[in-house]
Amino acid sequence: MKKALLFALLLLFHGCSINRLFLTDEIDKVTTVEQSRFVKHNRAYFSREHLLLFANKKPYLLLTHKKRHNLGVLLHRGETYELYRFFSPSKAPIRFKTSRHRLFKKLAQYGYVPLKDPQAKGYVIHSGPRRYKGVKTYLIDITDYSKLKTRYEDAIRNYRSDMLSGIRDNLPKQLIEPYLRYYSQRADSETKQKEIGRIAKKLHISLDEAPSLQVEYPDADQTPYHYYRYRASMYELGNYLNSPQSRAELTPAQYTILQHRLGTLQQEKLLQEGSLETLIAAYEENHDPRFKRRIMELLKAQNATQ
Repeated sequence: MKKALLFALLLLFHGCSINRLFLTDEIDKVTTVEQSRFVKHNRAYFSREHLLLFANKKPYLLLTHKKRHNLGVLLHRGETYELYRFFSPSKAPIRFKTSRHRLFKKLAQYGYVPLKDPQAKGYVIHSGPRRYKGVKTYLIDITDYSKLKTRYEDAIRNYRSDMLSGIRDNLPKQLIEPYLRYYSQRADSETKQKEIGRIAKKLHISLDEAPSLQVEYPDADQTPYHYYRYRASMYELGNYLNSPQSRAELTPAQYTILQHRLGTLQQEKLLQEGSLETLIAAYEENHDPRFKRRIMELLKAQNATQ
C-alpha cells in the first residue's frame, strides 16, 4: 500500500496525472472516426506536455507527400520531431532529431513538403486545445474530402451531373462553390446550364444568389487585394474579378495586376491539364517554350503507348 502511494506521489511530482496512465491507447494516437468510399475522417488528441509551437504559432505543421496522396502532421516535442501519417493510423509516427534550419531538408528526405492550402486539396480541419478525460491535450480533427472534391470537379468541368449519381456523401460548399460558379459563368449552352443547375442543386447551392466573396483575413492589415493577389485559387480570383465588388475595392492598377495573375494561373492549369490539341492551338498563338516542352512530353508518351 505504501509503495503504491509513493508511486502515485512520484508521478504527480513529475507532472503526470494518474489518469494519463490509462489513456495510452487514446492520446497521441490517430483514430478513424468515419470512412466511406469518398470521405475519410480521422482525429487525434495529442498531449500538450512539452509540445512546442512552430513559426505559424500553432503546435503542428501540415505536410503533403510529393508522390503519394498522404497527409502528414508534424509535432515538435523538446528535441524530437514526430511525423504522423494522419490517414494511415496503423503506421507508427516517424521520430527524428534535427535543427530548425535543417527541418525542411530532413522532411524532404521522407518525401514531405509543407501543405500551403489544405482547403484547396480538400481537407477540412478543426483544431485547438482540449481537456480530454482530465488530460490537457491538443485536438487535431481532419476530414479528407479530396476524392469527393475531385469527382465533383470532373462532373462540373465536363457538365455531366450523371457522374454524381449514387453519391450520398456531402461536400462542404466552401470546397467547391468557387469552382462551380467559375464553370457556371462559362456554360455557353442550354444543356450545360441545365447540367450545372442539377449539380448545384445536389450541393444545395443557389446560383441565382450572389456568391459570398467575404474572406476572413488572418492578419488585420491584409486587404482583399492582398488575398486575391497571393492566396486565392484561380476560381476564386475569376469569380471576384467578374463581380461588382472588385471594382469597388480595387484601384485600376490592382485590377490589372489581378487580371495578369488570373491569366498566369489559367496558363498553368492549361499546361497541367490541357489536351495535346489544346496545347498545340495555344502554342501557335503564344509561342511559349513551356507549351512546346509540354507538347513534346505528350507526344513522347503517346508514341510510347503505340
